[in-house]
Amino acid sequence: MKTLQVRVPDELRSNADQVLEDIGLDMPTAIRLYLNKIVQTRSIPFSLEAPDVILKEVEVDQPTQRKMDAVAKVWRKRKQ
Repeated sequence: MKTLQVRVPDELRSNADQVLEDIGLDMPTAIRLYLNKIVQTRSIPFSLEAPDVILKEVEVDQPTQRKMDAVAKVWRKRKQ
């Protein structure tokens, strides 16, 4: 078993403790639930957004594109 230490602002910790107490959970249990959900879904269990982000298309030469395609193929296989 490993120990996880996370620094958070005092107010955030107090507010989270209160919400978790209302739910009937303690902080270690809530964090274990969160980490288990990450493992089960292989994602963060809530939406993450960056508002007003503009993506620009970048030209890529053929050798670089082949490498990127190979990496994408490996990732697709791992997700299956």
